[in-house]
Amino acid sequence: MASKYQLSDDFYLKLSNKYDSAIKGEHILFNGDSAINEIEKIAITDENDNQSNTTATTTTTTTTIDVQSTLLKSLMHRPEIGTKPKIESSQNSNPFLKPEPELTIVDNYNDDEFKIVFNKFPVVPRHFMLITKEFKSQNTPLSPSELMATYKILQALKNQNQNQNQNQNSDQNTENWFAFYNCGPESGASQPHKHIQFMTLPSREQFKPYAETLFQNKEDDEQQQEPQKIEPKQNKDLPFAHFFIPIVADDVVDEEELPNLFSSILQKTLTELRETEQTHISYNFIMTLNYMLMIPRSKGKYGGDENKDEDEDKDKLGINSCGFQGLILCKNQELFDLVKSVGPLQILKDVGLPNSSHKTTTEYDY
Repeated sequence: MASKYQLSDDFYLKLSNKYDSAIKGEHILFNGDSAINEIEKIAITDENDNQSNTTATTTTTTTTIDVQSTLLKSLMHRPEIGTKPKIESSQNSNPFLKPEPELTIVDNYNDDEFKIVFNKFPVVPRHFMLITKEFKSQNTPLSPSELMATYKILQALKNQNQNQNQNQNSDQNTENWFAFYNCGPESGASQPHKHIQFMTLPSREQFKPYAETLFQNKEDDEQQQEPQKIEPKQNKDLPFAHFFIPIVADDVVDEEELPNLFSSILQKTLTELRETEQTHISYNFIMTLNYMLMIPRSKGKYGGDENKDEDEDKDKLGINSCGFQGLILCKNQELFDLVKSVGPLQILKDVGLPNSSHKTTTEYDY
C-alpha cells in the first residue's frame, strides 16, 4: 500500500514542465536573468581553551562561511505582512484559497490536506510552496503531518533529480533543495495562511550553508547516536541565537521522530523569546534531509526610520528564513548597497536574538 505522503514518480518532471509553462504564460513574475548575485566568504574565528594537567592553551581556528546577497527587483511586487490591512481568511482576500490551476503542481496531497503550488514571486526558478487547503495560521508550529510532508517532498526532489541525471547521462550535480517556514509576525512571512516553501541553493561549488560548514563534524559524530539522545547545538561564534539538530538516516525518519526533533529546537527558541521578553512569538525554521535549524526573531526588518509606519518606509530590508540560510534578498539597489556596507552578519544579529550558547540549559527551559 502506497504511503499517503508518496508523490508520483514524475513529480520532479511535472514541477519543471509546469514552471516553464507558467513563466511562458506570465503567471509567475520572475526577473531571474536580471538578478545580481554576490557571494561573500566571511571568516568565523573559533577560540577553544585546552586544559591539561600542567598547562592551559588556547587554540584558534578560522572557518569560512558563505553569504549570498541577491538584487532581485521583481521582489518589489511581493506582498508583505504589515504593508496593508490584516488579511482575513476569506475567499476574496486570501490568494491561497483561490483556484489557480496555472500555478498548481499537485492539487490534492496527503489525503487532501495540502496542495503544492508555485510561488508567484519566486526567488529562484521552480520556487514552490506546500500550503494547507483549509486556512491555518502562519503563527502556529508545524504539525507532524506538515513536517513529514515536507521531508517526503525533499526526498522526492533529491531522488527524482538523481534519477533524471542518470537517465540522461548528465554530469550535473544533484540540486540542493531546502524547505523553510516563516512563523510569526516578525519572521518575514508574506501571507498569514500557513505555507512551507521550497527552494534550491546555489551550486555546491559556489556556496555552502553555514549550518553544514559549522556543524558538519558534530553531525557526523551524532549520526551514531540514538535520535532521542541528540541535543540541539548552537555555534558560539555566530552573533545570533540559532538551534541546529541533525536528522539521522532515512530509515528512522517517521511521523514521531520528526516532531520530536522539531519540538527540541522549538523549546529552545521559545525559551529565548521568553527570556528576552519579546512580545511576540516569531522564528525562522529551515529543514533539509540532513538537519533542522531554528532561529528566534526580534523583528522582521532591518534599518529604515523607526518613526515611519510600514507603508511610508521603503528603506527597510526584510529578512526571512532565506537570510538565515545565508541568502540575503534585496528588492532595490539601495538595500543591496546597505548589506554590503553594514555586513550580513550584523544585519542578522540585529533582527535575531543574541547568541546564547554560553547559557546553561536546565530541565525547566520553557
